Formats: sequence, C-alpha cells, structure tokens
Amino acid sequence: DLHSFPTRRSSDLGNSSALLTNLKDARALTRKVIEAFPEKDLFEFNIANLRPFSAMVEEFLMITNYIFRETLHEKHTPFYTEGQFPSTKAEVLALWDKVTEIINREWKEVGDYTQSLTIYQMTFSFAQWISYAIENETHHRGQGYTYLRALGIEPPFFWGRESFNN
Repeated sequence: DLHSFPTRRSSDLGNSSALLTNLKDARALTRKVIEAFPEKDLFEFNIANLRPFSAMVEEFLMITNYIFRETLHEKHTPFYTEGQFPSTKAEVLALWDKVTEIINREWKEVGDYTQSLTIYQMTFSFAQWISYAIENETHHRGQGYTYLRALGIEPPFFWGRESFNN
C-alpha cells in the first residue's frame, strides 16, 4: 500500500535542533545543484520524460510550505503563490533564499514537534514530515545530479554538508 510507511516515533528523529540542521544541510546541497544548472536546462532538460529539475524544486518548496502552513496556520508566511513559480534561475535562487529565511524564523514558532499533521492523505508528526521532506528532496536531488552528469557538468559533492564544516 502506497500510504503504509513504517512508523517511527518523533523522538527517533533526534531533537529539533538536529532536525533543523539536517534540513538546512539538505537545502544547502540542493541550492548548489540549482546553481550548477545552466539557465535553460534548469527548466527544460530531462531524461526519460521525467520532470525538469525546476519542477522538482517547486515540489520541494510546496511540500515544506504545506508542512509549515498546517503547523502554524495564520502565523505562516506563504513561500509563493502556487501557479506562479519563478521562471528564471536567479528568481528560483532568490525564492530559495527567502524560504530559508522563513524556515529559520518559523522553526522557532513550532513548539510541538510531535503534533500530527495530515497532508496528502498521510498523517505524520511535524518531525516525521520534515524527515519526509528531507528524504524526498534527497531523492530528487539525486535525479538532478544525474541530469547534471548527462549535461557534462560535475555536480557538487553530495557529502558537502555545511554542518560538517563546523
């Protein structure tokens, strides 16, 4: 069944600070992948009729937006208006940075990381949803790496997590 996932307790995912560090590291790596794409290829290149990487980036932002919206309700600042995703690489990177600022600010407002949220007809805790978002982004970032290699571009090191440098 598509919606049957092994259940992990939120406490299995570490404390909120560790979870935020993991999210920030994943997002920083994805930003490097976005930067590596040539402008046109970010929006058009695909392999085997899969989506271009920009569409995957839009999905990452949509999922994270839903998580924070369902958690903070009216306190949440929407990332962007759905259906109006940026059309240039510079705009995508600017939006990515804006979302990073919102996440950093709103993370402090969450309070209960074990609260249940139902998104896409699946119910997980906030912490589990963040873990899902990280895993989804990591999976699709791997597709971005494949696209970059197919374009003859060396992708950024996948182990280049910013927290490892501290």
